[in-house]
Amino acid sequence: MKINGKDAFVYYISPVQINVLAPIDTSLGSVNVTVTRDGVTSDASTATIQKVTPAFFLFSGSKYIASLHENFTLNGPADLYPGQTTPLKPGDLVLLFGSGFGPTTPNPVNGQLLTGAPPLASSISITIGGVDVTPSESRPGTFGGLSATGLYQFNVRVPDSIPNGDAAVVATVDGVPTQSGAFVFIQR
Repeated sequence: MKINGKDAFVYYISPVQINVLAPIDTSLGSVNVTVTRDGVTSDASTATIQKVTPAFFLFSGSKYIASLHENFTLNGPADLYPGQTTPLKPGDLVLLFGSGFGPTTPNPVNGQLLTGAPPLASSISITIGGVDVTPSESRPGTFGGLSATGLYQFNVRVPDSIPNGDAAVVATVDGVPTQSGAFVFIQR
């Protein structure tokens, strides 16, 4: 598969679907997408490349962000995945995961596995329950950038003022917010 003439990185194929990691490309706007099978290339389809399209990953069938506690256990209401998920508490460090948050410094090299954890090149803001938790050097343990090829990770602290229950999480990068209806679950 090629996107804008560059090889895409295939990770799933079925008779009706192909999932790929798009190549790094600074082009913006409409680009051609082609698929080659058994030496035959499809007609070009059009897709749109944007600088950022940030979104958090959600646990399957839920409104809860795919996230981990600092000890790498699953975060969420106890009944989300019984015996596996536990709620966050105020002050906890939570690891949030998503895609589409844009360039990093340095950018990874197309076709190579990621080395290190490059931070975002653009500024980002993150809120939990409307309270700013943006990663910064002044907030120990926080981070925002790539943790694996195509996978963005944000380590942020749950504010002390957050009440029990669902707390909306919104990240905004280059003026573009993540999807609405993405939550973490808090229980003191």
